Amino acid sequence: MVDGSLIHWFLEALPTEAREQILPPILAAWQRLRAARIPLVGYLSAARSGESMNFLRLQSCPYLAPDCQTHCPGQIEQAPCQVFSPLRDTALWGLVLEPGQRGAIWRSSAKILEGYGDHHVYFCYVHMGAEIARVEFPAWVAEDAELLDTALSLTLTQVQKGYGYPVALAEAHNQAVVRGADRARFFALLEQQMIRAGLRNIGTSYKEARKRGSIA
Repeated sequence: MVDGSLIHWFLEALPTEAREQILPPILAAWQRLRAARIPLVGYLSAARSGESMNFLRLQSCPYLAPDCQTHCPGQIEQAPCQVFSPLRDTALWGLVLEPGQRGAIWRSSAKILEGYGDHHVYFCYVHMGAEIARVEFPAWVAEDAELLDTALSLTLTQVQKGYGYPVALAEAHNQAVVRGADRARFFALLEQQMIRAGLRNIGTSYKEARKRGSIA
C-alpha cells in the first residue's frame, strides 16, 4: 500500500533523460510484485481529482463530435461542458455509494502514464465510512478479479482497523519521523559536501538556524 497516487505527476516537469533514470526501477519493482501476485494499491484520502466527472462532461457537450481543440480552444474554464465545475469525484460518489461499497473502475487518462507500459493506472472510489477515498492500482490488478478483490478488501480492513485511515500508513508515518539529531547530521553533511564541491558563502540563515534548533 502506497500513501498517495501511483501516478508520479512530478515526472511531467522533468526532461526525458531524468524520467528514464527514475521510472524504470519503479516499474521493475511493480513487475516483481506482479510476478509474486502481490497486489499494489495507492490510497488517496481527501482526493481532489475530477477524472470520473469528465465522463459526464460528454453529455453536456453541445457539439455533435466532442473536440475541445477544435470547438473550444483556450476555454478550459468557460467551456460549455464545464457545468459540473468545481465539483470533484468524491462529491458524486458520496451521493451514490453506501459504506463499504465501491464505484466503477476507471482508467486514468493522465498523459504521464504513456510511459508506464503494462502498468497503466486504474482507480475507483470506495466509501470507507468516514470518507470517500480514491484507490488506485495497476492494470494487472484491475484485470485480475482475485487480485482486485484482495486489494480492495484489505484496503477496507486497514481503514477499519485504523478508525478511518489505513493503519499501515498511519504506522509508517509514525516511523518516518525525522528527529532533530538526524536533521542536524544531514545538514552538516550537506554543508560539508557543498564546501568540498567548491561552493562559497555556505552558511545558515538565522531563520533556518531557529528552525533547526529548539525555541527553548
